[in-house]
Amino acid sequence: MEHTMERTVAREDKHIRELDAAQSWELFDNAAQHYLGISGEEFISRLESGYYEDLDQLDVMSVLMLLPFAHSE
Repeated sequence: MEHTMERTVAREDKHIRELDAAQSWELFDNAAQHYLGISGEEFISRLESGYYEDLDQLDVMSVLMLLPFAHSE
């Protein structure tokens, strides 16, 4: 994964696909909904408030590792 201010690049089946800001956010938001049942905005809010005591929990980590996609604008 390459992250820059202009674009986010994701690897997909040995191909690289550039994502615009909306697509990047959608990827992150979908992961938050899938793994935690909350929106990406709610995840960020909870993360910033210290809600998650164990960041190594698999579901939390699965969303946390996609956080750069939320800030790709």
